[in-house]
Amino acid sequence: MVLEDDIRASYTLESTINQHPQFTVVAVSESYADALLQFNAFKPDLVFVDITLPDGNGLALIRELRAQNVTCSFIMTTAEREAATVEQAVQLGVMDYLVKPIRMSRVNQALEDYLKYRRTLTTAATVDQNDIDQLFRKSSAAPVRMTPKGIDATTLANLKQILINEQLQDFSADDIGKKMNVSRITARRYLEFLETEGMIKLVLNYKTGGRPQRLYQLLQ
Repeated sequence: MVLEDDIRASYTLESTINQHPQFTVVAVSESYADALLQFNAFKPDLVFVDITLPDGNGLALIRELRAQNVTCSFIMTTAEREAATVEQAVQLGVMDYLVKPIRMSRVNQALEDYLKYRRTLTTAATVDQNDIDQLFRKSSAAPVRMTPKGIDATTLANLKQILINEQLQDFSADDIGKKMNVSRITARRYLEFLETEGMIKLVLNYKTGGRPQRLYQLLQ
């Protein structure tokens, strides 16, 4: 379930989550009151929660649902960066905290972390100390995220050089695919990786008259 009062952010979250083969958005809300109704109707396993809402506060919503002994998990999606706010979220047991503008790659990372969390707790009756440490993100032995499979170092370096040399702005995966003579899907995979590295950012063009177009901008 997605609770987000910004239409663009809500669309990005919903579309990204629905693209993951193991997740489906069952409800989308824009307010505190509606979120309570939707939650009780659909009983979601995972809820993405914005903090600032037109009729309340996302942290208060989580607190209210926790008081009802719900078993679902929560992920914050917010522009709030104050340490006190983050501390409140941690105390409420949220699984992750995504700061806006939210990258699609970061949403996917949060989803994968949730799946790993669920697998660890449901595949065995007991867990060892290493499993517990990883659940609480305290294990120095926890696997470090490497370059994703399918990302070639030489191709990645060539793409970076193109972006730097040509100072491209508002470019699409199709544009990059043509420049590098690769498919749009391949180009998009590389662009999403560069987004996680902070070299580029995703922007949505809503002036298409239909489905928003995914464009990227080079960050200086």
